[in-house]
Amino acid sequence: MYRITFLYLFFFGTHIAISGQNQSFFRSHQSDAWECILSNKMKKNTDLFQFEKGILRVSNATAGYIRTKKIYENYRLKVSWRWTKSVGNSGVLLHIQQPDSVWPICYQVQLRATAAGDIICMNGLWANECRDSVKFTIPKKHDSNEKPVGKWNDMQVVSYNGTIKVSINGLLQNEISGLTVSKGTIGFQAEGKAMEFKNLSIKRLRK
Repeated sequence: MYRITFLYLFFFGTHIAISGQNQSFFRSHQSDAWECILSNKMKKNTDLFQFEKGILRVSNATAGYIRTKKIYENYRLKVSWRWTKSVGNSGVLLHIQQPDSVWPICYQVQLRATAAGDIICMNGLWANECRDSVKFTIPKKHDSNEKPVGKWNDMQVVSYNGTIKVSINGLLQNEISGLTVSKGTIGFQAEGKAMEFKNLSIKRLRK
């Protein structure tokens, strides 16, 4: 069984854009920095999410997400992910609003295989680029540039003054503006497939 540790997030004020300091990675044991929301209430948080040596391991135990307790606004987020057994569905959840639910009010940066970089405006949120009146999905700009199972992918998200820009493996795949909300917590989604996240950093951008 993996030794379980939990991430503690340190947040420092920084300069706009490229200056300033990053937060720490997935590495500490301070569990009070995170909130877990699981679809199957019979499962424990550690059945779905485990931290080991800077890696967040996500199992197929149930659906749900793990989110920060801290609220973030105007930031640059970097994180890497990979599928460990077979490709599936997941997402990075931005500007999560209360109340918590398995499918929260948020902007989801899609990680579903072949769709990484799509953005979904979930549960009533909106953006100027929304054209899909059913799922409110803004498709990525380019063909999929994801790597195969077992290989690490890199994502960068810049959230700044009511806009979001998403790059996948160094390619700008999406950008939206006119957001309904511009701050909230940040989460990592589980949708039934084993995967891993690592190298999380979040840098504050000054207005």
